[in-house]
Amino acid sequence: MGSSLFRLVPGGATARSDAEIAEALRRGDRDAELEAWNRFSPGSAETLRRLLGPGPDREDLLQEVYLRFFRNVRSLREPAAVRGFLSGICVHVVRQEIARRRRSRWLRLTDSGDPPEATSPAPDIETRDLIARYYAVLDKLGTTDRSIFVSRTVERLTLNEVADLHGVSISTAQRRLARATKRVAALVRQDPTLAALVARRTAEGQP
Repeated sequence: MGSSLFRLVPGGATARSDAEIAEALRRGDRDAELEAWNRFSPGSAETLRRLLGPGPDREDLLQEVYLRFFRNVRSLREPAAVRGFLSGICVHVVRQEIARRRRSRWLRLTDSGDPPEATSPAPDIETRDLIARYYAVLDKLGTTDRSIFVSRTVERLTLNEVADLHGVSISTAQRRLARATKRVAALVRQDPTLAALVARRTAEGQP
């Protein structure tokens, strides 16, 4: 998917609600696809960023999310729940991408040790190092545990939402979240840089 299938259109605001856009898509209104992209894709892009971390291919993954969304939108039972529906697609796309990377032993860092993608404005060297270290910790989790952990702690989804997105019971989601949280805490303690950051934030009363 080298080139973008969709582009944001400046000034593309619409008076239609999320549910009305979703309902138009369910009716097969092709004009609503661009409207949906303009409305929802910034949030989806942010979800991918938080779930996946640094990487050069998030635009391709965003295209994949929306190809799946438009293909499956008729299965959306509640149009007002369209954003949650999209979040679920993002989670599944990310889980498949993480599994693919692991199978191919894909490494997120370049030979120099820097993340291959710089955001704008670019983070400083210390911030980039912390980001790389944190996602190296997440990479040590299983695919599902990582997805559950990030969905709950980074995306701030409710436990019910996390369970629904991953197709598990609330008790299972809670159990796997507890396991992932314990694992992340142990791995952070093993990294002096991350451990020092956590200690500093705790002393400052930050979460």
